[in-house]
Amino acid sequence: MRMRSPQTALSGRFIWYNMLEVKANIMRVQLFYYPDCPSHERALELVREALEAEGVDAEIAVICIETQEEAERHRFIGSPTIRFNGVEVDPQPHLPYRLTCRTFRHEDGRLSPLPSRMMLREVIRQVKQEEEQTHGSGAG
Repeated sequence: MRMRSPQTALSGRFIWYNMLEVKANIMRVQLFYYPDCPSHERALELVREALEAEGVDAEIAVICIETQEEAERHRFIGSPTIRFNGVEVDPQPHLPYRLTCRTFRHEDGRLSPLPSRMMLREVIRQVKQEEEQTHGSGAG
């Protein structure tokens, strides 16, 4: 084990705390998918494009759902299920948790195996606004 001088240790601690502070402002994205559904790779591309368009830094967790137990534990209604800071894109609370592909109803009424860019961007904006209100209300 390498010992650090107190100055180095304090510098390291300062950097670490700053990283925690920055990390708290990074959006958490979860993309759940079922391997038998082919749309999850394109869904990940769309998520990245939407985040970039909205100027949002994010940690993206891509989570494979392989059992019914996992589907229930993660409230997975089908592949892909996408959540930004826990807010689901196109939630369908009436649907059962299951190992299946899912569809999204686009703004023009079409059904698609993928959410539209607009749907993703709307949820990102909603989450950003909620975060700003939460952090803004604690200030001053």
